[in-house]
Amino acid sequence: MSNLTTKLTKTVRSNTVLRKVIILVWHITGISLAYYLAFLLRFDGHIPAQFIGKLTGTIPYLLVINIVVFSLFSLYSGIWAYFSIHDLLRILRALAVSFGLFLFTIYFAMGCSFAGYPRSVSLVTFLILTAWLTGGRLLIRCAREAYANNQTNGNDAKKQTLVVGNLSDINSLIHSMPQSMAIVGIVTDEKERHKLTMRGIKVHGPTSKTGAIAKKIDINHILLLPPYTQPKHMNEIVTQCEKAEVTCTFQMIPSIAELTAGNIEFSSIRKVELEDLLGRPELTFDRDPVTEMIEGKNILVTGAGGSIGSELVRQIAHYKPSKLVLLDNSEYNLYTIDMEINASKNNIASIPIAGDIKDKDLIRQVMSDHNINIVLHAAAYKHVNMMELNVPACIQNNTLGTSCIATEAEFAGVEKFILVSTDKAVRPTSVMGASKRLAERILEDRPPSNTTFVTVRFGNVLGSSGSVIPLFKKQIAAGGPLTVTSDKATRFFMSIPEAVDLILQAGTIGKDREIMVLEMGEPIKVIDMAKRLIELSGLRAEDDIKIKITGLRPGEKEYEEIMTDNEDVVRTPYDKIWVMKNNNESHPPAIDTPRLNMLIGKQDESGLRKEIARLIPEAMPDITVIR
Repeated sequence: MSNLTTKLTKTVRSNTVLRKVIILVWHITGISLAYYLAFLLRFDGHIPAQFIGKLTGTIPYLLVINIVVFSLFSLYSGIWAYFSIHDLLRILRALAVSFGLFLFTIYFAMGCSFAGYPRSVSLVTFLILTAWLTGGRLLIRCAREAYANNQTNGNDAKKQTLVVGNLSDINSLIHSMPQSMAIVGIVTDEKERHKLTMRGIKVHGPTSKTGAIAKKIDINHILLLPPYTQPKHMNEIVTQCEKAEVTCTFQMIPSIAELTAGNIEFSSIRKVELEDLLGRPELTFDRDPVTEMIEGKNILVTGAGGSIGSELVRQIAHYKPSKLVLLDNSEYNLYTIDMEINASKNNIASIPIAGDIKDKDLIRQVMSDHNINIVLHAAAYKHVNMMELNVPACIQNNTLGTSCIATEAEFAGVEKFILVSTDKAVRPTSVMGASKRLAERILEDRPPSNTTFVTVRFGNVLGSSGSVIPLFKKQIAAGGPLTVTSDKATRFFMSIPEAVDLILQAGTIGKDREIMVLEMGEPIKVIDMAKRLIELSGLRAEDDIKIKITGLRPGEKEYEEIMTDNEDVVRTPYDKIWVMKNNNESHPPAIDTPRLNMLIGKQDESGLRKEIARLIPEAMPDITVIR
């Protein structure tokens, strides 16, 4: 029986003509019954013979007028399963117009008089027909919601949801809430509404007690609405739930506009990520200088398929370059970002180049063929521990690769060359950090030319391929443990889009041979991030997922730095961007690239480590130790 009902429902939904015929029959039946019942009620269940003629003589007028007016008011096109207050008002307006026209027609048809016609019948018919038209739609909506609830009631994954927000926004949300979420409670700071109900759901509060409320009503999911999607509020709520020992997942709706427009879809509701809790204020600087640097220019991005490189490509595309050349030695990464840019609406000419930054002939050909104006050099080996085991490859790629690209950029007359560097280049303890410091020096030590060389130095970005966050997520999915090198280890963190936005700004304002430093905020303890990520996954640290302290690995520090004692940074007029000044009057040894090439050719790791220590006096002593 249920299968037959489902098939009939699908048939009616898919056949527009059949659906309209059914609605028409429903309306005709309702009009006729309402009119007949109105006469019965008017005459206490027995219609006198002289008034039967009035009924049969006037009902055609009523049917025609109502059907025409209903059509004009689009009562045949509404989706009954989503019957709303708006639909109810439309029905009332249509009925008011149709009965006004009906009485006007009867008045003139009877010789400008209502003599012999019971006028109260029209009012009773209006009321009965209102109940018929709205009741039918309401029944269909109730049936749809009951069916949806039955479909999900047996699903263990159904979310018992606590919604945190303002009541007006929550009302809009509930109206179009996905049926996979069962809202069992509302939390708001509107004190006068506490302990009342809205749409049958109890209103709790204040938000400062969200954790205790979640524990009391046994929820497994919290949905946050603006303004409680701000980092400060989210951190407070997550902390409350941790203290109350509540195991739940967290989601948010970032845009209040989607609520007020009634456009809530699954895509509007997203998981709360670690980036959302960082509490870094939104960037508000002037982007006109970036537009001036990029618009109409031919841009080359190296490492275009990587975490930073691909975001550089996305953001650059918005500034309307004339040509966007993507260089990467990973075919798959290159293919992915090239397809993404071609599928975007920016209409940018994207040219994918599969190749190596150390290939001098290829780089020269690319610079010449595409008349490159700006180079953003993001290609690098960046995994600290892996590079400790591959010292020659690291120096060859990160240091000599940068030298190759820089030399060819100068040869081609490129206007500006922007190197993406790292805080690990400061007082390096790792080969990777040292290779990036040498790359910075490669640019600093070059004699003046027509090419402006700028370095942008910043810390870790959340979600990049070398970040600890993807590793933590994999470890959580595997049931743990999460591996943390030290309970004292701290790192600077920012999101990839924020980092890239600042890279473009810093690269724009940077002068020749300057190192621009991005303000990274306060350092964050890695173990705290691990715990918070476990909580956001709906689990509890140590109870559900263990955290294992593994000890610092070769080349790692407990903390990162943005500058050394011999360096100083000066604030620029641009928010979160500083320029580094070197206060050391002595100069480190010049970089001997032929010697580096020779040591790489011999795969002489010991020799390379000693050369690094000679070239970077501030490097930590154990950088010479073979791991």
